Amino acid sequence: MEKEHRSIEKINDDIKSAGQSFLGLNMADLLTRIKELDDKILKSKLIDEYHSNQHGYYDKDTGGTRTRVNSAIRIIKSEKVVYAMEQIDGSDPRVLPEAVAKAKETVAKIKTGELKLPNLN
Repeated sequence: MEKEHRSIEKINDDIKSAGQSFLGLNMADLLTRIKELDDKILKSKLIDEYHSNQHGYYDKDTGGTRTRVNSAIRIIKSEKVVYAMEQIDGSDPRVLPEAVAKAKETVAKIKTGELKLPNLN
């Protein structure tokens, strides 16, 4: 996975595309599965897994879930994970409270070093 510069406006678009509930609930998991995101076959299996276990969002087919995962990848590549998680603050009533809590937990784990961000070139 390579570093990719994105403006805050683009990151905000990525947050909308992925959905705050999806990001809040799944970013920590995605960060532990970076190697799978770099492999096309494993990435497709991961997308199928997320599609089969939808919670807080609804995608009729895996294409919608693929968009969510790809948006999350762009956030990771741009090194804006903490920023994105901080946007999931409970101000949007459509976002699951557990996604807000998980986003806060993810930031805390990143800051303590319990959860590592990938080293990008």
